[in-house]
Amino acid sequence: MSAEKLIELKNCTMDFPGVRALDHVDFTLISGECHGLVGENGAGKSTLSKCIIGDNHMTEGELFVLGKKISIPNYSVRESQKLGIAIVHQEFQLMNDLSGLENIFLGRYETKGVFVDWKALEKRGNEIMEFLECDIDLSLPVKRLRTAEKQIVQLAKAILDNPKVLILDELTAVLQERDIKNIFRIINLLKAKGMGIIYISHRLDEIFQCCDSYTVLCDGKYINSGLVKDIDKNELIKMIIGRELKNVYPPKETNFGETILEVRNLTAPKAFKNISFDVKAGEVVGIAGLLGAGKTELLHAIMGNHKIESGQIIYKGKEVHIKNPREAVKLGFGIVPDERRMLGLNMQFDIKDNTTLPSIDNFTKHRIFIDHEKAAKAAFDENEKLNLKYTSLWDSVKKLSGGNQQKIVVAKWMLRNCDVFLLDEPTRGIDIGAKFEIYTLIHDLAEQGKAVVLVSPELDELIGLCNRVYIMFEGNMMGMVQGKDINQETIITNLLGEK
Repeated sequence: MSAEKLIELKNCTMDFPGVRALDHVDFTLISGECHGLVGENGAGKSTLSKCIIGDNHMTEGELFVLGKKISIPNYSVRESQKLGIAIVHQEFQLMNDLSGLENIFLGRYETKGVFVDWKALEKRGNEIMEFLECDIDLSLPVKRLRTAEKQIVQLAKAILDNPKVLILDELTAVLQERDIKNIFRIINLLKAKGMGIIYISHRLDEIFQCCDSYTVLCDGKYINSGLVKDIDKNELIKMIIGRELKNVYPPKETNFGETILEVRNLTAPKAFKNISFDVKAGEVVGIAGLLGAGKTELLHAIMGNHKIESGQIIYKGKEVHIKNPREAVKLGFGIVPDERRMLGLNMQFDIKDNTTLPSIDNFTKHRIFIDHEKAAKAAFDENEKLNLKYTSLWDSVKKLSGGNQQKIVVAKWMLRNCDVFLLDEPTRGIDIGAKFEIYTLIHDLAEQGKAVVLVSPELDELIGLCNRVYIMFEGNMMGMVQGKDINQETIITNLLGEK
C-alpha cells in the first residue's frame, strides 16, 4: 500500500484574544504512520488537533484532508467526521449516566423500525471490546467505570466507523503499563489498515515505542519534524525545552524530623484493609500499586473523603478523626487528586480564585471582606514559582492546557502551606520540563520539613524521588522498600502480589 497524505497543514495560525496559540505551523500526516506530536504544556498540540477536526477555525493557513482543500469558514467537527477524522480527547467526553454501550453508539443507534436494536448494538459492542482485548461491562453507567475503562470506551467510540485519521490526545495518561502495551498493539493494527494516527503524549518513552515520525512545537511555533529512528531521547528533550536536561531528579533529603503522619491498620470496605505506614518531616514516601490496588482510595480516606471502617490516623502524635476534607485542610493536609478537572479545580472559577480557595481565610479584612489585591499577589507569586503559562490571573482555568491546570492544583496547596502533602499522580499530563519543576518542588517541600506521600504509576518517579516506597496489591500492603532496595525488580515483584 503506497502512502498518501491524509492531513496537510500549511502556515497554520490560530489567534485567541491576547495570545497567538499557533504561529505558521506546518504539519503532515501520511497513511499507515503513527506521528508523535510533542511539546511542553501550552505549546499548541491540542490547539493544532482542534484545527484539524474543525473545533478551531484557523486565523491563517490552509488545511488539506485526503488531498482536498478545506473551506475553513464552513469546516466543523461534523464535517471532519464525515471525512473520516476521529479524536480521543485528553479529558472525558462521555455522558456519565448513560451506559458504556450507549456512549459508544450515541447518535449512531441501529434501529428495527422505530425501536433501537439493542441486540445488534450489544453484538457490535462486544466485537469492538474483543478487538480491543478489553473486558468491560458495557451495560454499566459510565460513572461506575474506572478511569482506564472510560478511556477505552472513548477509544471504542472513536474507531466505531473505521476512520482514516485517529487523533489520540494523551490517551495513555490515565492507563497502567499493561493497558498502554495493549494500546500500542491496537495502534499497530490500525496502522496496518492504512490509518494515520496523531499521537499526543508527554511520555517521551512512548514516542520511541510506538511512533514512526514526530513533530515538535514550542510556544505555538514549529521546531522540527523527522523520523523517530533518527533521534534519541536527549535530542528530543532538547528540542522540546530548548536546553539539555540533566539530573532529572534532585538529590533526596536525608535529614528527617519527627513522624508527622502515621496510619495504623486502616481499613475501608471494598478498597483496602489493614494498611499501615508513616511519614516523617522532610521525607518523601511513595506508594506503588497497579490499577485497583486502593492507592487513590487510601489518600482520600486520609482526607476524610472515603469511609473508614477501622484503624487510626495519627497526626503529630495525636489520633485524629477526620470527618471531611474541610477538617483535613484545617489540620494541615492538602491533596493533589488524580482527577484535576473534577476534584482538583472549580472549572467555573478563574486562576486567582482556584489558587487562593483553600487559603481564603488568610485574605480577609476584619474577618468579613476579602482583600482581593493581597490574594491576587499571593496567587501570582505561587504560580510564578511553577512557571504557569497564562495571560491573566482572571482567566478561566478552562482556557489552560491540562498541564497548566495541574500546576494550579499544586500551587493552591503550596500557598496553603500544608504540613502533609498527599500527591496522587501529580505529574499526569505534564511535559518533561514541567515534570522537572514539580520534582524540584517536591524536593523543596521535603527540605522545608513537610511530609510528602507520593502515588505514581511511573516507577522511575518513585525510585528517583522517594526515601521509602510502600507497595499495595489488591487492597493489601505487600511491603516496604528503602535505600538500595528501591529498584524496579523489587517493586514489580511486590506489585504482582509476590513477596
